[in-house]
Amino acid sequence: MKQKKDKQEKLIKLVMELGDFFISCDGNIDERELNFVDQYIPNLVANGIMSKKELEDIRDSLTHSLNIDELIERTKNMISYVAEKEEYPLAKTLSYFIKTLIEADGEIHPNEVQYYDLWKKGIGIDDNTDISDINIDV
Repeated sequence: MKQKKDKQEKLIKLVMELGDFFISCDGNIDERELNFVDQYIPNLVANGIMSKKELEDIRDSLTHSLNIDELIERTKNMISYVAEKEEYPLAKTLSYFIKTLIEADGEIHPNEVQYYDLWKKGIGIDDNTDISDINIDV
């Protein structure tokens, strides 16, 4: 159970760090992007994956000055932390999160596209996979 909790915490921290980076990479922090992340993360609490206190502790531990190379490395580490059969679905789910976040403000900035493409290339995924049936046991 402890290992599963560690995985969950690492994943939530990564999602928060990815969100923080992609929200600000276009030089404009838009309220709609913030709202998307603020609604996405608490759903994990609502689903009983972790408590509000645990979520606050993770939020307090974030590193806000990560660059794209560090995020790629952290994503690869997270992906290697899950079972092999979950690696690709996890990568695609994170990709979907980033893509949806980028689109949340209705404007796709060139920096967002550039960093998203670098991130995808860095972790080795493409855009041609259907994610509608992805299920990850975290």
